Amino acid sequence: MKPVIRKPINDPILSFFDEFLNNQLAKVETNQLVVPAVNIKENDKEVTIDVAAPGLSKKDFEINVENNTLTISAHKEIEKEDDGTNIVKKEFGYENFQRSFTLPEEIFDIENIKATYKNGVLEIVIPKKEEEQKKVKKIQVS
Repeated sequence: MKPVIRKPINDPILSFFDEFLNNQLAKVETNQLVVPAVNIKENDKEVTIDVAAPGLSKKDFEINVENNTLTISAHKEIEKEDDGTNIVKKEFGYENFQRSFTLPEEIFDIENIKATYKNGVLEIVIPKKEEEQKKVKKIQVS
């Protein structure tokens, strides 16, 4: 894929986002995508975060909660071999990512977070505290 040549952007904010998006596209093109897609679901009892992370194993993940911030990261070393006629060539690569989410301590029971990895999806279930589960407010549509 050839790089797109663009006119410079004079607005510093637009320029920042333009540069950021171009860097993300370059990472995708070289298989270095560092931010996995997530789905977040909520019900009265819990919040579930599903992280798309195919090709990894359970041991590749690290999940921490510190200062009410849930951090999900993964690190996997990839080894490729290409056997030629008389040449053995090895290339080492790494798949890394990190995502963080703020969890208000007054709402979530961070001591009972559970995580499972199945079929390329990391599922993290964050239970709500008992008193939060009882707080249901109905809002009328007018």
